[in-house]
Amino acid sequence: MRIGIDMRPFLKEETGVGIYFKSLLFHLAQIDSSNEYYLFSSSYKDRFPSQKIPPFVKKHFRDFRFPVKMMNFFWNRLSWPPLDRFFKTKLDLSHSATPLILPTKGKKIVTVYDLFFMDFPQKTDRETRRSFVNKIKASLLKTDRIVAISHFTKNDLLERFAVEGKKVKVIYPGMELRLNGDISSGEMEEIRKKYSLPTSFNLFVGAIEPRKNLLNLVEALRIIHRKNERIPLLIVGRPGRDSRNLEKKIEKEKLEAWVKIMGYLPDKEVRIFYSQASVLALPSFCEGFGFPLLEAMASNLPIAASKAPAIPETAQDAALYFSPEEPEDMAEKIILALKDENIRQNLIAEGRKRVLNFDWKRTAQEILSLYESLLDG
Repeated sequence: MRIGIDMRPFLKEETGVGIYFKSLLFHLAQIDSSNEYYLFSSSYKDRFPSQKIPPFVKKHFRDFRFPVKMMNFFWNRLSWPPLDRFFKTKLDLSHSATPLILPTKGKKIVTVYDLFFMDFPQKTDRETRRSFVNKIKASLLKTDRIVAISHFTKNDLLERFAVEGKKVKVIYPGMELRLNGDISSGEMEEIRKKYSLPTSFNLFVGAIEPRKNLLNLVEALRIIHRKNERIPLLIVGRPGRDSRNLEKKIEKEKLEAWVKIMGYLPDKEVRIFYSQASVLALPSFCEGFGFPLLEAMASNLPIAASKAPAIPETAQDAALYFSPEEPEDMAEKIILALKDENIRQNLIAEGRKRVLNFDWKRTAQEILSLYESLLDG
């Protein structure tokens, strides 16, 4: 079987989609030595890092000097040229990390994380609004299978689009690769000193985008401080469309000494932030899954999170839930997760149990079975 993959989602700094797809491919490489994988990347400026290439036994990797926006225009708007052409062979199947199919002569699979961009287009970037919103319906009708990363996402798809239920398969992601491995006490101390990490802090991990609801999180921190619970908030993740608004909000509330925007950090450093934090706060308006939830559970870190979809499906009893629209509620739950030792220990224990349900090897095996069943059928 010849399988085509677009690896651009994890070419550079990885957010949820890139984390998901890189982890999936690396685990597929561990269990699949029979099929051939045709790995595509393109960028005018950036070359694909060799250490990020999944180590498939049978792989064909091509890295083209085509601008990302140009490729997106041709593929998302014109559905041309077929991925097959770049490898000069007919592909049996292609798997897209986005809801938009890859142009190919073979079977097609897409992964859908959530449909937030349809409900709140103003909170997404222009490329998403222009391509995803306008093209997703046609893509979902043309694709042969849809992988949904949560039951919430599957139900949302079935309610909105005329796709058959049997065409959509829920396959949960696994625990993230970047939390594997040991960190020495020396490395821990080195990172603590490098970033002057406080002894206690709230942590947010994710891109600074409107959907992540960080303005309300800063408002909640102001309320927490008003209640004489002085604690910093550290924000780890790449800058995004809400970065300037976030900076203005921090300045307005005079919280510059208490809110630190750390930017995008290497995986090992992110692990240390998880291990040293007091609470993970995830205030998003919507998540298709919520990878930081798994990372917090694996790090024995209590969680205070939005009860918006699909966060409760992922975390279940391992989080305290608040309304994303109500900073008072958010502040109350964060304080409970910080101060009530019984609640903290219960959240940690529930997280340890819950995270065992997410295994990348099982995810990869389910994806591989989906590939094989599609071609066998």
